[in-house]
Amino acid sequence: MRVLFTTWAWPSHLYALVPLARACRAAGHEVIVASEPGLTRDVLRADLPSAVVGTDVDTAGMVHEFLLPLPGDPAPVRDGKGPRVLRMLMAHAETMTPGLVELIRDWRADLVVYDQVTLAGPVAAAVTGVPAVRQLYGVDLLQRARAVLPDALAPLADRLGAGPVDPYGTVSVDPVPTGMQLPGEHRVLQMRHLPYNGPEAAPWRPPATRGRPRVCVSWGHTIAKVDPSRFVAGRIAAALAEAGFDVVLAVSAAQRDLLAARPDLRTGRWDPPAGRRDQPPGRREAEGSLPENVRVVVDTPLRDALRDCDVFVGHGGAGGILAALAQGLPMLLVPQLPDHAGHSGRAVATGAASVLGAAGLTPEDLRDEVTRLLDAPEPGLAAAELCEEMAARPAPAEVAGALTELTPSLARG
Repeated sequence: MRVLFTTWAWPSHLYALVPLARACRAAGHEVIVASEPGLTRDVLRADLPSAVVGTDVDTAGMVHEFLLPLPGDPAPVRDGKGPRVLRMLMAHAETMTPGLVELIRDWRADLVVYDQVTLAGPVAAAVTGVPAVRQLYGVDLLQRARAVLPDALAPLADRLGAGPVDPYGTVSVDPVPTGMQLPGEHRVLQMRHLPYNGPEAAPWRPPATRGRPRVCVSWGHTIAKVDPSRFVAGRIAAALAEAGFDVVLAVSAAQRDLLAARPDLRTGRWDPPAGRRDQPPGRREAEGSLPENVRVVVDTPLRDALRDCDVFVGHGGAGGILAALAQGLPMLLVPQLPDHAGHSGRAVATGAASVLGAAGLTPEDLRDEVTRLLDAPEPGLAAAELCEEMAARPAPAEVAGALTELTPSLARG
């Protein structure tokens, strides 16, 4: 079987596809990952074959428009051209779909597996008559757009010769715990979440000695790319360390210098020089400015950084939430984008998480909320139950086998 995986050029969306793509290769299937040019390096670093379709889209610029407002931000501008998120999704679909159709035909793909927001996947599959499987990376927030997505895709599908397109695919691979997921009408293949967030070196091991609670802080990949001035992970780590916690601060190499920029927690940003809103302060050895009970780990798999921690503090991204739940950790989430708020809200509904707003955040807020998560039994118990549910799900290797069984019946249908 030839399985074509596709996502637009955003690393965290690729990361969700990697475990199943690797499982398909290990099962003997041919695999290729198709995306815009900007993702090629990340695909190859994941040890997967890469194909380029379409051209790069200014995703960071578009996402910047979605940032949740902070004190002093101007009121958002509405331009009357429809929902901004839908326009972003369609911008990727427009550039990717023609090349994806050509690749499916030339490579003779048997199955298309697409990231849940990569709408080029179901359109290209419909054009070529190939079954389409949707891979979810988090809460299925596009369920809320069920009434508008088919009409949004219709002009592109008609132009390429497809009939009506189901943007939700024929079956969805879902790693999200049942109580956290939004229900939908689509068929589901449950899958165990295996965290992947980039190339992995030797596993990092936490210090063996422990005298106080340990908190892991991570701010994902998105915010530092979209607006470096809102990368507050260093300030949060310092505040928690000064409150008496041991802190593991997980960052990428690209984020390391941003730790020198110590944004004000109340405003959510540092005060850059005039005209340099998108640039961090000058380069310096950032770790030296952090308390000694902050351990900075760079380009370390998040699952390793979380090991032997008691609480996770993050920005509400789907990958961080699922990685923490896979370790059974309660969470404090500080959403920066609407989708972060959506994922965080569903995590709160399970009882395993609490949320603080990015605006007006103080060290006292952080200390009190982390202390509550540690002292109250409910968040830890809820996180442990979700961890147990996730661990009992089929591994990616089993899901790869199920896709093999599904493909003939899907193709006939």
